Amino acid sequence: MKFRPIVMVVAAMCMAGAATEVSARNKKKDQEIVRPSQILTDAPDEAWRSLDPENIIYMDLPTGRVVIELRSDFAPRHVERIRGLVREGFYNGLHFHRVIEGFMAQGGDPNEDGTGGSDKPDLDEEFARDTTEVDNFTVVGRDRIAARVGFVDGMPVAAQPELLRIFRLDRKVKVWGTHCPGVMSMARATNPNSANSQFFLMIGDSRLNLDKRYTTWGWIVDGFKHSRRIERGEPPVRPTPIVRVRIMADVPEDERSDIQVMRTDSAEFMEFLTASGQVRDGLIRDFCGIKVPVRVDGELRL
Repeated sequence: MKFRPIVMVVAAMCMAGAATEVSARNKKKDQEIVRPSQILTDAPDEAWRSLDPENIIYMDLPTGRVVIELRSDFAPRHVERIRGLVREGFYNGLHFHRVIEGFMAQGGDPNEDGTGGSDKPDLDEEFARDTTEVDNFTVVGRDRIAARVGFVDGMPVAAQPELLRIFRLDRKVKVWGTHCPGVMSMARATNPNSANSQFFLMIGDSRLNLDKRYTTWGWIVDGFKHSRRIERGEPPVRPTPIVRVRIMADVPEDERSDIQVMRTDSAEFMEFLTASGQVRDGLIRDFCGIKVPVRVDGELRL
């Protein structure tokens, strides 16, 4: 009985010491945690890139502007066709004639029933490229569909394992644009080489059905929210019009937005993905859910 107070004092001291140690560890841990938003705020200018006006399309819809980046590194012939038709004013006033919720919105048909096209010849497919033909391919991980998934300057892509090159007779390893929301792709008939003027804007994730079967030619940098206001239907009761489509280089400077895209080959982008929990041990749980950060007139958007 005489020793109980001493034991209690020693126990209390031990508990206090342990609590202090735990508190110190927690404080250090809190200090080490960096919020994803802070990574974007602190990212240096070198982690952002400006857009090339010749490779940007402004698509004005009734609810606002959709900004699309053309990717000639994936589909040079299709991009050339799109750019040419835009400059001719071909798409102005046409409607989205086939829009399926959770899938895509299709337009670019002067007949507005899926049967029409331009007076130009059909295009050969450009479903995939060799990885050696594409610059800035940054692998961020793997998922249940592809051995490698990543980005090329912001556009979501997937690829075969590079080790396949030594086993293939043509020594090629394919990389392709993925049909994630916001990706632009070319419509066609049954013939793979029948794309002409019709395109579709991805609303949902259709990688399993469309990848390597349709030509991806761009991605939406800003304004994807306006795709949610496109009237659904096959055909829609009140089809949404494409008010006007222009190449950014042809737009007066006072009508342009200052848009910068985070470099997807930068260390800051990988830090952002890791801090936001989108990449864990190299496994991507929702690749199409990754949004590349952009700055529009100085405002950060995801």
